[in-house]
Amino acid sequence: MSPRAACRLERLGFDPVYDYTAGKADWLAAGLPTDGKPQPPRVLAAADLAPLTCVLDERVAVVMTRLTQAGRLVCAVVDRDGVVCGRLRLDRLDPSDDRPVEAVMEPGPTTVRADAPLAETLNRMAKRHVASLLITTAEGVLLGELRRAADGTQASQ
Repeated sequence: MSPRAACRLERLGFDPVYDYTAGKADWLAAGLPTDGKPQPPRVLAAADLAPLTCVLDERVAVVMTRLTQAGRLVCAVVDRDGVVCGRLRLDRLDPSDDRPVEAVMEPGPTTVRADAPLAETLNRMAKRHVASLLITTAEGVLLGELRRAADGTQASQ
């Protein structure tokens, strides 16, 4: 909101008030709460908010064990700040590989913002035969993972 509106809200007793200069689109893309008229479901509402993650210097064999034990097919590779750097897919890993994740990850995976429409995103995923998408902020910080069932609907969490 503008500094004038922030000042007015403070004078009316609202506290705390922030001047969020990045704008409404950035706020929505970060998956932050909103008020107002109901909107169609967004991807973050259907996401797994605790997707499996690993860091760049972890060993592939260790991560593969975690993937298998968790019954997951994908692991998001993040840096120490939670920024998505890549993705590992269970079907493309060798259980005896002792290299760091960074050496075998798929760099720069496709991501979607938290405010993307759920139905439209699931349809697009089905058409492209995509089983999961990582959800990130505009800065690339991981928020969750959207998975779809083979029939194109949202997969169970």
